[in-house]
Amino acid sequence: MAEQSIVVQNPQQNTPNPMLDTAKVFPYPEHIRRIQDYEYYEKLFLGDHFEAFSIRIDDERYTTAYRRLRYVKINFAGLVSKIIADLLFSEPIKIKVPDGDQKWVDAFIRENKLNVLFYESALSNSYKGDALFKLRIGKRNPYDKDSTIIAEPTAPNIYFPGLDPFNVVAQPVEQELAWKFTRDKKNYVRKEIHTAREIRNEVWELTGEKMTLQVGLDILAIPELKPVEQTLIDKPLLIHFANWKPSGWFFGLSDYYDLDSIFYAINNRMTKTDNILDKHSDPILAVPEGILDEKGQVRREKLGMVEIPDGINGSKAIPQYVVWNASLENAFKEVEKLVEFMFMVSETSPDILGMGQGQSDSGRALKLKLLRTIAKTQRKKLYFNYAIKDLIYRAQLLAKAWGDVTVDGLKLKSEPVMPEIEWADGLPIDEKEQIDTETARIDAGLTSKVDAIMRIDGVDEATAKKKAKEIEAENKIEMPKTGGTFNPFNKSKGDMNNALPKNG
Repeated sequence: MAEQSIVVQNPQQNTPNPMLDTAKVFPYPEHIRRIQDYEYYEKLFLGDHFEAFSIRIDDERYTTAYRRLRYVKINFAGLVSKIIADLLFSEPIKIKVPDGDQKWVDAFIRENKLNVLFYESALSNSYKGDALFKLRIGKRNPYDKDSTIIAEPTAPNIYFPGLDPFNVVAQPVEQELAWKFTRDKKNYVRKEIHTAREIRNEVWELTGEKMTLQVGLDILAIPELKPVEQTLIDKPLLIHFANWKPSGWFFGLSDYYDLDSIFYAINNRMTKTDNILDKHSDPILAVPEGILDEKGQVRREKLGMVEIPDGINGSKAIPQYVVWNASLENAFKEVEKLVEFMFMVSETSPDILGMGQGQSDSGRALKLKLLRTIAKTQRKKLYFNYAIKDLIYRAQLLAKAWGDVTVDGLKLKSEPVMPEIEWADGLPIDEKEQIDTETARIDAGLTSKVDAIMRIDGVDEATAKKKAKEIEAENKIEMPKTGGTFNPFNKSKGDMNNALPKNG
């Protein structure tokens, strides 16, 4: 089968059909390619590689040819995303508001399980190229009595911002969430249009691909839903951020954007190699002519043999297995080279998987080997840092505007402030190296013992202060002085001798 090629698509390209009223067509034509990319990259992440490539490969013979083979997938895609998510959020970040209400922020983080939310967002952001946070006020669970402030992930597949083509980096004036649903065998589009200070809710009847008629919200059976809802704050409740992107782009790029052809090549070579080895694992037996009965008394297909004639030089044919020299050495060399390219292009160091050459003697040596992977992680932190700060700040704005709404029973007591974030590197901690570093910093007067304890033990400031006081108290305890080597039989040693038991 001839080698196939993957169609590379530009996720920023807008190609609406000029004959259509694009404002009424759903999904919106200028966003279809982006949505298709999300679905394609998600299949790669989940390991559904055959289904993904059968959609994207520009050759009708691909599906037919590969369905005759046992497809072998090596899910490097999922590995790339999980590694970067682990480095970002396997160690929870610390969110501090020194001049704000830290107890409220801690409760908001705890109640919304933000550490889990951030980790999951890192996974989807890696393969989709975009992530979206949404804030809302409502009941977290159907059985809850009180409303609270909820932070939740939202799929970028349903996100349609109103972009200014002359100022792409500006905050969109309108940000729309829109998705299709069915009621009584009829299709509808639900819209949630976010602007500063309000959210508009709409439902449109969908005929084919065109929204033809706006209908009432009662079809959703959500009694508390209103056509217009006031948010009372000057910032929208949707926070979009990219995975990575060039300047001038609004939507981000997947980590697989320049890797999917390598994924395909590895799967292709391993699939063909596996099927070749399987085909020739049960060789046919070749026997001299005349042994098999042509009258059907010996069933050739059961014996797995064929007849061969005597040699042209008079030599007699002997029974032998027909084997094939697959010469697979080059195939495996190609796979090794492709894996090397995969590590290089994805900025994933083999050492992070334990596949590097030799061992790292220290944490510093390991970090030097992971230099490109750490740089990739830092790049992602730039985008996440702004998004997380925005999320926490806007949540405080909501809490202040809606004073009666609490989080875990707490009301915000101070003015909203922009938080500070302390990131961990996600790498194994070399405790000996860390202690040596902190000791040197204390001796040089570059840090306090409390700060050193916080970094080494990973505790908060109050716990570190308590531990520092305990250590200081223990260091003040002095052993009793005996004036030399203590001799229990020397009666001139006073009280120490009086403590000894006496006979009689």
